[in-house]
Amino acid sequence: MNLVAEEPNSVIDIRKNRVRSNLLLHLYQSGDTSINKMARMFHASIPSATGIVNELIRDGWIVESGTGPARAGRPPVLYGLNPDKYLTLIMDINRHDTQLVIFNLHNKLIVKRKIDIRLDDSLSFLEELFNITSDFLSFNNISLDSLWGIGVAMPGLINTSHGINLTYPNLTKGGVSLSTYIGKHFNLPTYLFNDTKATTIGEHRFGFAVNKSHVLTINIDWGVGLGIIVNGELFNGTSGFAGELGHIQVKPDGLLCHCGKIGCLDTISSAMALIRQAKEEIQNGRATILSQIVNNDLDLLDTSHIIEAVHAGDEYSIDLLSTVGTELGKGLATAVHLFNPEVIIVGGMLAEAGPFISNPIEQAINKYCLSDFKNSLSIHISKLGASARLLGTQAHLFEHLIAREFSN
Repeated sequence: MNLVAEEPNSVIDIRKNRVRSNLLLHLYQSGDTSINKMARMFHASIPSATGIVNELIRDGWIVESGTGPARAGRPPVLYGLNPDKYLTLIMDINRHDTQLVIFNLHNKLIVKRKIDIRLDDSLSFLEELFNITSDFLSFNNISLDSLWGIGVAMPGLINTSHGINLTYPNLTKGGVSLSTYIGKHFNLPTYLFNDTKATTIGEHRFGFAVNKSHVLTINIDWGVGLGIIVNGELFNGTSGFAGELGHIQVKPDGLLCHCGKIGCLDTISSAMALIRQAKEEIQNGRATILSQIVNNDLDLLDTSHIIEAVHAGDEYSIDLLSTVGTELGKGLATAVHLFNPEVIIVGGMLAEAGPFISNPIEQAINKYCLSDFKNSLSIHISKLGASARLLGTQAHLFEHLIAREFSN
């Protein structure tokens, strides 16, 4: 008798939790709304919607945020997420530095710190990261109790569902997944995300790809990554590895890539390749103001110097970026034929070069794509910049934590 009596309640609870989680996701993604709109959205009665809102207010998830425009009579009361319910910690890890960022639930950046530790495939990297993170939280008077969870964005072949990074297998020991290892240290739920996919989510939620169904994002960093939105959803592939554009072969007789293959796109169009080419040609006597910018110390040469020289009108640097953009455009032309996107967004370190990188990309796509594919295609430099990756990691984290919170 007890089991029979409890079953309807459990079904009701499951349905209620589903509505709660969907409502909070809607408020996170779309902003404040009224009870009338909530009721229509979830096909519920006004009293039922009011009851759920009151429960979420009681639990600290929702706050009254003001009033909306009235068509007739009294203006409707608006409700939104309580930004102070929790804070989140984002670890933005890459090959040249790492950022620690604290967000509230309105995606407001509370505090951040860039730290000079470069991604290294060893246990010592995480030990150093843990120590610096603890100091960061302590310095800013942020307790672990105030944190809802941790989102980790980093390069590599990442299987998000298992929380593992196959490109950096030695960050943990004993076969423990990276997300589990970090989560146990801080006693917080932790989710791992590929940096390019995080950028793609950020662009789709908050950038030029909002309300777009078919999108490609090109992340030109130390490697070249491709993010793919198909039918409004992030395309991951079977193991989460889809989008490794940098490892398509473009020069069979080319250089050895760090992946072990020959002539990958990464070897001629990544930031690392750009710096290598510049150093080689300067050492061979190529005239350029790059030598002057780094005071003849080529060990200091970085992408920021090349972009600075480009904006200063340096002929060599402009040619160099043009060549890189053309090769990227060739690779993207293949992706355009495969996915038929409506927009391509150029992001990453080299995106700071603006039209000096986007123009040759666009010209190459125009040259190598069938004309019908280009009729409804636009190409943009990201307006979010590095923030796209942070916001995408935050959105990814929020969605997973909400699902976890209301899974019972």
